[in-house]
Amino acid sequence: MAHEPKLSAFIIKLNSIGRNVEKTNRNLFKNKIGNTSDNLEDSFIFLEICSKFIRTLDTEQMYSDESTKKSMTANQLDIENDDINTNIRFHSTSYIIEGIVEGGAYGKKRRKTSTTNKHLKSEVTERDAITDDFYFLIYTPLESDKSILLIQSYTDDNIDSVMKKFWKNFLTHPSLFRQPSITKYIPKNIIEDFKNGATISNLTYSTEIPSTSLLGSSIDFQTRNFKVTVKIEPTKDGITYSEFDEIITPIENSMFKNLRLGVFNKKKGALKDNETGKSSPFQLDNNFAIKPSIILSKYITINHDDSDFIRIKDYCFEILENIKQEVYPRNAVQER
Repeated sequence: MAHEPKLSAFIIKLNSIGRNVEKTNRNLFKNKIGNTSDNLEDSFIFLEICSKFIRTLDTEQMYSDESTKKSMTANQLDIENDDINTNIRFHSTSYIIEGIVEGGAYGKKRRKTSTTNKHLKSEVTERDAITDDFYFLIYTPLESDKSILLIQSYTDDNIDSVMKKFWKNFLTHPSLFRQPSITKYIPKNIIEDFKNGATISNLTYSTEIPSTSLLGSSIDFQTRNFKVTVKIEPTKDGITYSEFDEIITPIENSMFKNLRLGVFNKKKGALKDNETGKSSPFQLDNNFAIKPSIILSKYITINHDDSDFIRIKDYCFEILENIKQEVYPRNAVQER
């Protein structure tokens, strides 16, 4: 599965400073645009935030996350003229920003060589990003303190870290709102699909261990850490969901150099879809809950060309409706 489009969903929850701050997107947005008047139309507030969003992201310099060496940018000409084929669209009545951003990895010095003429070469510096197009959608209902973020990426490349960093910094305001929390969310229908039609093909645990713990104190190996990875893989059939519930606790309690696998820093695995035969990665959280990736080819046609983004957009709007029903209970009282 070299370059398969996949989708991740996240819930963004505002983090107000003090109990007296109205914890809603409306209050945050009004303060960010510098107009807290009570008679503002919601559509005006949202479009002003959209303008601020574009001014923040569509700059000469790409927005970067140094810790993961990922960057992204928008290439937007106009946010109001419908005659212009913009990459990002703003839906003022439904409070949705969606579209395509350019992003990718940087930080490695490499050389680019033509496959048809090996003598045609060019340098790729550490400040050059190898980019691709990625679709995203964010739904920000003004009366709520929660937003839904959908990020399309690929099995071999993603911009999740830099996209989340952007929204963490954007959805803040001095003295009123700290950085929000962003947590991964798996829609219930995706979880049911996994339960009914997928098996676990492997589990992988990794962490860093000091040399003294790994090698013992009798060996003088200076003070350094070693990355240790433990992979658990059934030799025949994969592990079903019901079997997983039975075996995960004994696996987590297994010991390596006096360390339980359960305390390892990173825990992940791979799911094999029995219908399509394709595998996809998943993260395992501290509650043993499997969070599978949404491999888009299971739900829409993927041609590996620009036409995919039309179907990805349609699917995102469809799955957004499912998530809204799960995340926003009817008649919910807003926190203040």
